[in-house]
Order: sequence, then C-alpha cells, then structure tokens
Amino acid sequence: MNRRQMLAATAAAVTICLTASAGWAADKKIGGEINVLSWGNYIDFALPAFEEKYGTKVNIDYYADEKEAMNKIRASGLGTYDVVFLGVGYEEVARKQQLIDALDVSKLENFKDMYAPFQKPKADGTHVHVTYSWGANGLIAYDPAKTGGPIKSWKDVYSGKFKGRIGKIDKANEQAYRTVFQSGFEYGELSDEQWQAIAKTLETDMPHVRTVYQHYDEMAQLLAAGEIWIADTDDGGFRQAKAKGLNIELAYPEEGFIAWYDGPCLVSQAPHPEAAYAFIDHMISPEVQAQLGKELGYAPANQKAVALMDPALKASLGVDQAEANLSRVQFQRSLGAAYEAKATEVWQKAKAQVQ
Repeated sequence: MNRRQMLAATAAAVTICLTASAGWAADKKIGGEINVLSWGNYIDFALPAFEEKYGTKVNIDYYADEKEAMNKIRASGLGTYDVVFLGVGYEEVARKQQLIDALDVSKLENFKDMYAPFQKPKADGTHVHVTYSWGANGLIAYDPAKTGGPIKSWKDVYSGKFKGRIGKIDKANEQAYRTVFQSGFEYGELSDEQWQAIAKTLETDMPHVRTVYQHYDEMAQLLAAGEIWIADTDDGGFRQAKAKGLNIELAYPEEGFIAWYDGPCLVSQAPHPEAAYAFIDHMISPEVQAQLGKELGYAPANQKAVALMDPALKASLGVDQAEANLSRVQFQRSLGAAYEAKATEVWQKAKAQVQ
C-alpha cells in the first residue's frame, strides 16, 4: 500500500472525539502543550480527544518524509520537539544520530495490549518507537474462480499450472525479499551465494510471468480483465482492489512475508516528557487504534482495538486473517545501499525476460 498516496487522499483533518484510554498521567490533567512532528492528516483525527482528556494543546508540524522530519529536529535544536513519527528503519537512523531517546515502555499503559510482535525490543533490548500503524507486504492476490482453488505459497504460484497468468510488481527490493522467502532464506543481509540463488530462482520464475506492473491500480485492472489470475500485492493494494468489487482472495505465503511499521518516538531532550508519554500512549490506545482503520484503512496494532471495530470494517480490513498470520511476520528494516543496489541489479536482469 502506498501510504503517502493514502495520506494525500485524506482530504482534511477529521475532528472526531474519541474517548482516550488511560496513560501515564491518566487520572490528571497535564496541561501546557506538546510539539509533535507528523505526516499530514495522519494523526489529526486522534488529537481532539487527547487535548480534551489531558488539557494539553498539541502543536503539530507536518513534514513530507522522514528526512525532512529529522532535518527539522536538527534545525530547531533538541529541546524543541517532543514526539516525532518515523517509519521503519528511520527510527534506527535517528537513534544513532541521538535525535531520539529510548522509550520506557513501563510508562505506557496500553503497550501491554499490543500484539506480541509489536512488543519486541530492538536487539540491544531497548524500544525506540511504538507501532501506530503497520501493513503486510510480500503477499499474493489471486482470483479463486480462475485458479480453481486457494493459493497458499510461492510454490503454488510457480507450480507450472498458472504459466502466463502471473503478474509481478516492478519494485526491486520487494522482488528481492519475496524471492528470499521463496528460496528458503531469512530476510536480511545476503551472501554472494545467496544472491546467486535468488537470481537463479527469478530466472526460473520469469517465464511464468505475463506482465510486470508499476502499481496496484494497474494490478487491479489486470485482475479485473482476466489478464492475470495471480499477482504480487501488499495488504493495502489488495483492499483497494477488493473495494472495486473484484472477486479475489489474499494469501500470506507459507514461505514468509514482511511488514512495515511506523509510529511515535520520543525526541531527545523533549521539553514536555510527561505529556509526550501520555501522547504516545494515547496513539496506541484501543480507541485510537480502532478508529485508525476507519480513517486510514490500517489494521490495528493493539489487539484490544478489534473488539471496538465495526464488523464490516473489520472484515474489509481482513483483521482476522492478519491476526492469524502475525506470528510469522518479519519486520522490514534498512539493509543498506549495497543491498538495494544488488536487488536492483538482480531484478533488472530478471525483468528483461518479460519485456
């Protein structure tokens, strides 16, 4: 799912009053203000309830991407912003540059209600963010009427039965990690021998592929026209296609898949730490997480949010299926420029087979 496109499509800040859950300072008004950096129209719907509950004014500063967010922190100096929302991998960069602090999750009452994969600390045992939104990638969309039954794995996709009816997304990194799982490797840095194996697997797969598409709107068009029966997708791309009335199903491949996440981080030397912790806790509360699905189309990271969701919304987001597969997820992270360059090299060579 292209998150930025989704955010751009969100026309205006939604002023919905939510009943916020308890936080670090749940039983008292904190007052004052808090300075937050976020993407536009990403968290705005949740702000009125926070301001009402804690008596704390939220001063929000928007940015276009994480690099701009970190530049804003540097330019204004530490001690200006309290909370910044960062996407997967950028929280590690910001931590190395001492722009954000480790979080004391014992101050977050709602943290214990997050799904287990979202409670895992970093390798050094610290938490530097909490998950506000997430999405699965490396998935398979298929038309069961055409395939004649369920697709469960990459092994099924490239079994030979669907030659000429498979579509692939034109994204080098995504093709690399899809093929990593298909080849039986773990997501992460790869040896030269593993890259050779991935290149060979792609070379074997590509004769089965009918076309390579640029985005998920194009995928939906190809599926609707019957040009392809099986397609690379993420959960957001699948939901968009499903919302257009396509009779398609979603598979979380048995070999594995990855997920992105992003969420609030505590800026170093935050001037209002008590309000910052209360704000971060608010963003992962069941009420906000349940509303997040309605506002932006994301499945919740807080498992208590599910009970608060409208059944139709829950079904449209595929919450039950996502929940059932969460224990197998591997989270996306920055693997460096060398990995990206190699992924591009391998994918470009493979893609040439169908052009």
